[in-house]
Amino acid sequence: MERDISRQGLKTYVFVFNNDVFRECYGYVPYIKEKEVCYESYPHVLLVIASRNPLNVKLLQDLKDREYKLSLLGRSGEKLVNINGKLRYASNPLVPEVVGDQQRLPGKFSEAKYALLEIGSLREYVELPRHVHVYGKVTDFQGRPRQAYVELVQPYGFPGGMAITKTRSDGSYEMLVPKAVYHHAFICDGGYARSSLEFYAWRVPVENSSFRLDARFDKVEIYRLTAAETPERTLMVHFVVWDNSYTNRVLENIYREKGEVSIKDICMHETMPKLEKNNIEMYLGDNELEIRALNKIYYSVKDYGEDCLSTGYVAEAKIPTSLPKGIYPLRVIVHITSNGVEEWGESILYGVEVF
Repeated sequence: MERDISRQGLKTYVFVFNNDVFRECYGYVPYIKEKEVCYESYPHVLLVIASRNPLNVKLLQDLKDREYKLSLLGRSGEKLVNINGKLRYASNPLVPEVVGDQQRLPGKFSEAKYALLEIGSLREYVELPRHVHVYGKVTDFQGRPRQAYVELVQPYGFPGGMAITKTRSDGSYEMLVPKAVYHHAFICDGGYARSSLEFYAWRVPVENSSFRLDARFDKVEIYRLTAAETPERTLMVHFVVWDNSYTNRVLENIYREKGEVSIKDICMHETMPKLEKNNIEMYLGDNELEIRALNKIYYSVKDYGEDCLSTGYVAEAKIPTSLPKGIYPLRVIVHITSNGVEEWGESILYGVEVF
């Protein structure tokens, strides 16, 4: 099999997302200039060419705007569909530099096992990642099923690709997803930013034959969750919290004063509800952590187009001595009462290493 691109120190990835087709919209988020809240799904293919080391970035730039043909192949090498397009250079501060493209497919191609990429005289055969059975149940914090959309967004480090499905009436869902570590999972409903806020899971390892992701969402969003162990065997956990009651009231006041809300406005105002240690629960695997400190910090949002600082939290939690070294999921739960409204939120960070 030809490997013309690999021989130049580059690596080619092809992901086939066999999503159902639907588009369901729920109006606009109040007080923020955003697109309409829509959940859209269709089968598509993501093509990415990445550099194996920083010295090869010039090779990526040379591929910019080159026309390509991508053929999806069955197990015996038979052609199932041809896709023609033009390579785009992705230079985004949130992902490594790559070239690639994303194209809608005319249908599902679950039988596709390989791909053949042709760029001029260059030819590259690629084995597609196998599909993983992802399933789970979505509820509120009282265990009642929730109708929701479940998204697995972007194989980590790549600027595209998404698996999406809808829950059944009992809150359960399942889908077949290309094997990858995904940047995040997003789970919410049509009431986004009005009656509800989303559940996030970060660095989602969809790598084995099946993967279970259960989720709860309500009126609190826990964003930007990350963690690292200190030399004293505590965990420093950083996150940002928004809620429907307090945050929306702040945004409404800004909107009434200015007629719009920008990222810079968010930097200039306190948009996070106030948290105390007793508002937060943290778990490594099934082990609840003692939260020893909670502090507000400032972080840069320059990569989103504004050179300003926004607010977040850092908590320090003790890792139990009974917990052996290993890799664990970190689960963070926030529960507050804001403006007389009880609100809950949950987020998971996978791949937290404990020594």
